[in-house]
Amino acid sequence: MSAKTEFDLRVISYPEDGLWLAHCLELDIVVEGETAKQALADLIDLCLLHIRTAIDENDLVSIIRPAPGEYWKMFFSARKRKRIRPSPNGVLAEIEGRKVELV
Repeated sequence: MSAKTEFDLRVISYPEDGLWLAHCLELDIVVEGETAKQALADLIDLCLLHIRTAIDENDLVSIIRPAPGEYWKMFFSARKRKRIRPSPNGVLAEIEGRKVELV
């Protein structure tokens, strides 16, 4: 029996140059979309691919590479948006998303 691996991830989304960026802080993966919702959905897909590939290749060390500190500061200063449970029985247990309002 193999151990189940689950990850909780934190994400910020913010507008930049007419698009929305969604940034996973634990994996330092960034995706753009025309809406915040689209960017978040695409980011979840890419994070899942990244994690599953690392697990399949037995390279768990490569999964976590945190974003620079400035993005973590943005996350903790932003208003809480929502918690997302992307897939029951999947590798992503929960995603905490926060929308950053740039001034």
